[in-house]
Amino acid sequence: MSLQKCDKCNTQFKWSKIIKSLFLSYRPIQCNQCGTEHRIIFFSRIILSLLSVLPLWLFGFIISPQLSLSISYTFPIIILYVVFLFLLFPFFSKYKSEN
Repeated sequence: MSLQKCDKCNTQFKWSKIIKSLFLSYRPIQCNQCGTEHRIIFFSRIILSLLSVLPLWLFGFIISPQLSLSISYTFPIIILYVVFLFLLFPFFSKYKSEN
């Protein structure tokens, strides 16, 4: 598992650049080396959405009540999951060049 690289010159994108793209409505990433513009592929958008919503929903509404976990246990677990996901999102996102 590694960060995305430019399709044209094979330069690796920075983690911070990918995060910025993801949290600014999937804005295109421009390669620092050659200037090629890359857009996130639709399948990556679906995967990132499912990774962020589905597990939180399952844990918050199904698993937590069945285990009788109070909100004081549930909320920190959800926060830890969100932070963990935030750190991994750039590794799951795939970009393609425009041309």
